[in-house]
Amino acid sequence: MNNEHWYVLLTIRSKEEEVCKYLNENEGIFAFSPKMEFYHRVSKQIQLRTLFGGYVFVVSKLSQVEVDRIFRKFPLESVFIHELKYKEDISALTDEEIRILTVLMDDKKILRMSYGVLLNNKIHVTRGPLVNMDDYIIKYDKHNRLATLNLNFLNQIWKVGVTLIE
Repeated sequence: MNNEHWYVLLTIRSKEEEVCKYLNENEGIFAFSPKMEFYHRVSKQIQLRTLFGGYVFVVSKLSQVEVDRIFRKFPLESVFIHELKYKEDISALTDEEIRILTVLMDDKKILRMSYGVLLNNKIHVTRGPLVNMDDYIIKYDKHNRLATLNLNFLNQIWKVGVTLIE
């Protein structure tokens, strides 16, 4: 059995990288803010943006008590962090949510662009992390090249990059 624990921190949008930098200076902690590739219409290039603004994910073999001590020592007073928990002592990520994150993201914690074709006005993904997940796509925004996924995750809607193959 894997003895890694996952924690979710809420912080100020745009401060995720500062929080990650501090946390990653602590031994036994791997903190990241998931990114996603998306098509930027103006530059006509694939770019990166934060997948869940304001959230930092922490993976560690340290106990809840040990990571709480590190979280409380956070040095930047201008940046707050708050650990999300379902109950007083249970981290806010379920096993299913962890599985979804690990399946969809690469080793750099980036959700890469997926590619597909339109069949009967519905997107069919043929390449990328969303292959075999067509049933989860509830909406496709062709103009912005974004798919909305029906995945329950931190009570947020996933919007991810999907481009049609020309």
